[in-house]
Amino acid sequence: MRTTVSLVLVSALWICAFVVQPGLARDLPLALVALTSPVRPGENASVTVQTDPRTQCMLLVHYKTRAAEANLALPKRADKAGRVSWTWRIAPNAVPGAWPVIVHCHDEFKGSVEQRRLELPFRVG
Repeated sequence: MRTTVSLVLVSALWICAFVVQPGLARDLPLALVALTSPVRPGENASVTVQTDPRTQCMLLVHYKTRAAEANLALPKRADKAGRVSWTWRIAPNAVPGAWPVIVHCHDEFKGSVEQRRLELPFRVG
């Protein structure tokens, strides 16, 4: 009986040690605020997202042009309100179509790294 009680007590303590305390756990927020789409070749496109203040984010844009593929990777840190905005110019020879725009944000919180990703449909044409 004593061994069973000790085992239950040790198990309960072990479980409590790995349960995240209330207020420490969180999901990194990431929400679309605005996206310019569709965009004509030669014009500017932009995207704005909302996340936690000072979170590091990366915008990944991929589309084709008549000559090659365009790949952009634009890092940026959220402002103190948690907003991140990017503006980029679409190549004049961009091929019309639907292309992916990906926003990837990551933040370190209480020793753990949290990541979120948005994949957005983006139209050129």
